[in-house]
Amino acid sequence: MKTAMNLLVTCALAAMSIVPATSVPSLQPSFDLRVLDEPHAAATDAGTQVFEELHLTNFTDSPLWLIDVAVVDARGGQVLAHFDGEALTRRLARIGTPATSGDATVPSGSRAVVYIEWPANAHRPRAVEHVVTYAPPHGAPADVVRGARTAVSYAAGAPLGPPLRGGPWVAVHAASWARGHRRVFNAVDGQARIPGRFAIDWIRVDDAGHTARQHPDIPSNWLGYGADVLAVADATVVTVRDDMTESPRVSTNPRHALADDAGNFVTIRLADGRYAFYEHLRPGSIAVHVGDRVHRGEVLAQLGFTGASTGPHLHFHVSDGPSRVGAEGRPFTLASFELLGRYDDISALGKAPWAERVEGESEQRHDEWPAENAVVQFPE
Repeated sequence: MKTAMNLLVTCALAAMSIVPATSVPSLQPSFDLRVLDEPHAAATDAGTQVFEELHLTNFTDSPLWLIDVAVVDARGGQVLAHFDGEALTRRLARIGTPATSGDATVPSGSRAVVYIEWPANAHRPRAVEHVVTYAPPHGAPADVVRGARTAVSYAAGAPLGPPLRGGPWVAVHAASWARGHRRVFNAVDGQARIPGRFAIDWIRVDDAGHTARQHPDIPSNWLGYGADVLAVADATVVTVRDDMTESPRVSTNPRHALADDAGNFVTIRLADGRYAFYEHLRPGSIAVHVGDRVHRGEVLAQLGFTGASTGPHLHFHVSDGPSRVGAEGRPFTLASFELLGRYDDISALGKAPWAERVEGESEQRHDEWPAENAVVQFPE
């Protein structure tokens, strides 16, 4: 059966661009395909990558099994990326239901999301569609559904300055984490959004990879605690919160409601209409007020340990609106930074040094979004 399905997938991908518009559509029970937020491109260490989420809802009375998900150029039918097997299950999340390893089943009445990235270096389509190969219920043969046409945005905005000084700083984020920023939807005001789609948690380390000077359960022992947090551009301050206290120990930090999980924070409106968010700031350290005009490099506050945090760090993200949870996360790039290496296994953070840059990899990076768990140095 697996061989037959693989053959179906191969044939479907090869024929996508030549299926006549007048072909008789399949009448098999199928998925409702949606892309809620148009795909956005970001400049990364691997070139320009487009990030998107494909939502699949099963309206049938039986489970549907995903076999292959492909992204194609809506105009020419060129296959831009496709995922099957383990590569697909790693990217699949069922809303409200824990994923089972190796399981690509979408139960009846459930919604699943496939988190997708695809390269857009030599070829930049204006719009894409999605082709899903799946097994219908009741032993019916595998089938293909095509839909969820959407425009692609390549606008990333002007490069930003550093949010912090010196380093080393670890850019903590990973698209594959089940509770990582990119996979956290907030349903507010009647719409589900991902404000932290491109968010980074900045954690300072020393040359040995330690995050704290002494016992890490004391927030003030962390190397990044109290570091100056900087305006990444000339901007206007639109939101300030500075009324939350810090837990005296990392281990006893309580759970926080959604309204409080950012702790103390500052939001600034950039000249191009984007908004930059700085979260988990030190109590009493915020040096700006709503309405202030700030300049790139100006000190806004200090890094702290307020809100829902597993240790002192700066949460930084950019979005399309002033709401911390009710806006869509947008890509951003940093004008320059020095790449020291990366953590291939983030569980080693705080315990061991990072992996050095691979041979031939450039140390000086420009106009780029830091890669997953990259270790970087900013100017002092």
